[in-house]
Amino acid sequence: MARWGLGARYCDLAEAERAVLRAGRLSRINYRSWEEFSAAYILGRCLHFDEEEFGDWYGEMLNAHRILTTDRNSPWLNIPFR
Repeated sequence: MARWGLGARYCDLAEAERAVLRAGRLSRINYRSWEEFSAAYILGRCLHFDEEEFGDWYGEMLNAHRILTTDRNSPWLNIPFR
């Protein structure tokens, strides 16, 4: 969202960076790991976009979650959550 805001000139680079850092701080307060963060994101996104059912979005997001939690080159396995 911060990148889109920056690209659309709704904010400058410093504001976008502050937004990203704030989101990171709030995520670390509310979630314990990349996996937990991802599961919450997937659930929220699927329920929003699939009319509160597990439809096509769920499969796509689950696949992304699996790759990010298992691929040895994933940033989630190489950058600590906390």
